Amino acid sequence: MYNENIGTITVESLATAISAIPDLELERKESLKLSHRILNYFGYGGSVNDFILERDMRGIFYMLEDAGLLISHNEEATFYDGKRWTLFFWTLKLS
Repeated sequence: MYNENIGTITVESLATAISAIPDLELERKESLKLSHRILNYFGYGGSVNDFILERDMRGIFYMLEDAGLLISHNEEATFYDGKRWTLFFWTLKLS
């Protein structure tokens, strides 16, 4: 379960939302398995660094973003030597 001040996402509620995505065409059992896997990435945090995603999950995260279930954003970090690095994050959309 992912809990933020503005709402709660459970494995079941995410599975229901995933089942409603026409491009995925998943049965309930597969939707539950996928939603559990997605929520494992988030743990108790609000965002997931794109860097830790497995290749197959990155594609699913983009599909979930298109369906309005996830939001992506980026931040820039500057190293001590002045080099800049762009970090990409995913956040569950709770509303």
